[in-house]
Amino acid sequence: VQAQEKRLIEKWLDGEVKAKTPAVTYNGPPIQLKFSTFIAPTTVTGQLYVRAFKRLEADTNGKVQVRPFWGSTLGNAQRGAFESIGQGVADFGNCYVLFNPGGFNLHFGLQLPYTFESSTQAAMAIYDLYPKYLRKAYEARGVYMIRASTTQPQHLISSKDPILKMDDLKGKKIWAPGGLSQEIATALGGVPSTVQSSELYTAFQSGVLDIPVMHDAGTKLFRLIEIAKHRTVANLWINPTEFCMNKTMWDKLPKDVRAHMYHWAALWNLTETILYFDDESVNAVKEMTAKGIKSHELPSAEMQRMIKASEPVAQRWIDGMAAKGEPAKQFVDDMRAAAAKWKGMSFDQITQRIMDAPTPGIADQ
Repeated sequence: VQAQEKRLIEKWLDGEVKAKTPAVTYNGPPIQLKFSTFIAPTTVTGQLYVRAFKRLEADTNGKVQVRPFWGSTLGNAQRGAFESIGQGVADFGNCYVLFNPGGFNLHFGLQLPYTFESSTQAAMAIYDLYPKYLRKAYEARGVYMIRASTTQPQHLISSKDPILKMDDLKGKKIWAPGGLSQEIATALGGVPSTVQSSELYTAFQSGVLDIPVMHDAGTKLFRLIEIAKHRTVANLWINPTEFCMNKTMWDKLPKDVRAHMYHWAALWNLTETILYFDDESVNAVKEMTAKGIKSHELPSAEMQRMIKASEPVAQRWIDGMAAKGEPAKQFVDDMRAAAAKWKGMSFDQITQRIMDAPTPGIADQ
C-alpha cells in the first residue's frame, strides 16, 4: 500500500490515531507477558506482531510488556498449544483449532468454502459468531480466546502441471490441514494430506504433497514461491487462526489492564487480517508473477462443478452436527448473514468501528 493510501489500522499501529481504548490507571510494576508462536520474527506477520506489542506497551505507559518466543522455542505452538498456554508455559499465543481438533464441532463450519471473500470479512464474522456458538467449546480447552484471524479463501498451487479443471485434481495429494478441508479435498477428487505447516516446504519440494491449498500471502510466507510454477484461483476454504490466553493470568490482571488489552487485541487482529492476509496477498501475487509463476482462472463451468461437488460435504456436516445436538443449520445461516454484513464495509470503516468499540463476548473483561 502506497504511503498516501495508508490504512487507518496502520495509522493506529504507528500511533498516528487513537482508539477509544480504556485508559490504564494501574500503577504497579510492569506486567510482563510471554507470547508463544511458531512463526519467525523476520516474517511480515512477525514484524506486525512486534509493532503491535510496542503499541500496547506505549499505550499502557510501559505497564504491559510482551516478550515473544519465536519458532516454537517455548513450546509447540502448533499441536499442543492449548496445553502449553493452559498450563502457563506461555501467557498467550497461537492456539489453532485446526491443529488441535479435539472437542470442537461447530468451529469447523467456518471452513465451508465460497462463504467469504477476504480475511477481514471472515474474521469479523467469527467475532459475531463466537459468543453464541464457539466460545464454550474453545474455553473448555482450558484457555480464553483473545482474538481470531483467518487466511483468505485459498488457491491451488502446483509445481508441475497447471490445474485448469476439476478433473486435474484427481488423485493429487492436496494439503488439507484439518476439519472440513479434508472432506472438501476428497470431494474434489484429491487425496488430503495433513502435514504441519512447518513441514510444508519440504513436503511440496519432495513430492509428498502435490497441491498446497494456500492463501497468496502464505505462498510467500512458507516459501512455496520458490517451488511453484502455477497458481489456480479457486477461492476454497479459509483456515481460522486463533490466539488464546492463559485463564489464570487473564483473570488476575487489573480490570483496567484487562479492558485495555481486550480492545487492543481486536485491533491487533485487524493489523493481521488487513495488512498481512489481505494486503500482503496483493504483493505476493505480484512477486509470483515476477518469478514466472503463471496464474490461471478456472472457467465458470469448472468453478460451478467444484461448488456443486462441495455442497454434499456441507450438507453432511450440517446433518452430522444436528445428530450431535449442535445448531449447525442456524450457525451456517448466521455465518452467511455475518459475511454479507461485513462485505459491504471498507477496511477503514471496519477499523473505525473497532477503534470505537470491540465486539463483546470474546473473553471476560
